[in-house]
Amino acid sequence: MTTRANVQSTEAIESVRTALVRFVDQVTDALTGLDLEMRRVTEWLEHDRPKHWRTQTRLAADQVHEAQAALHRCLMYPIADERPSCTEERAALNKARARLAYCEAKQERVRHWMHSVRHELFEYEGRISQLVRLVEIEAPEAIGVLNKILRRLEEYRSIGVGGTSALSDVALAAELWPGESASADSEAPRRTEAEILKEPSKPPSAIDVEVQRES
Repeated sequence: MTTRANVQSTEAIESVRTALVRFVDQVTDALTGLDLEMRRVTEWLEHDRPKHWRTQTRLAADQVHEAQAALHRCLMYPIADERPSCTEERAALNKARARLAYCEAKQERVRHWMHSVRHELFEYEGRISQLVRLVEIEAPEAIGVLNKILRRLEEYRSIGVGGTSALSDVALAAELWPGESASADSEAPRRTEAEILKEPSKPPSAIDVEVQRES
């Protein structure tokens, strides 16, 4: 027995297809935005900040050397046979050393955050892979199936009477998913000869009995 569908409208299928297309577009845009933002942060952490703090560390080290030289010159010239205090030079040296320590700490923090961000990006890519597969493979395949359904329904409806047509569900399913139909047929249980012989024999009808009597 062939199951047939009386196709009156394809609006529901078209609505599903449109919603699915909109979903793919929105998710793709969101993923693209996330990817751009992560690239920007990665570029900032791996190139911009390391370069900046290397430069600052080098400048701070130069300032330390300059402050040490200034303090040494100050101490070399006593005033009235007394060793000068060189308060300003000592303060400048302490400030330069503090700046150098700060820049070196920043370099270490940048290296720490680089490792942390790389780890989080690796975790993110693993977690987002299913969604990426959905919008790049599965959803486009589903949209393709819906397009084919709409096209086939339109063809059947165009040849029908009064705007309707009788469409074979089985035939359409076999056309859309030929692999699944074939696998379903192959998985159907087959009776062996022994199983057939074990089946109880059908009781003879009245006509069969009458024929046997006449014989």
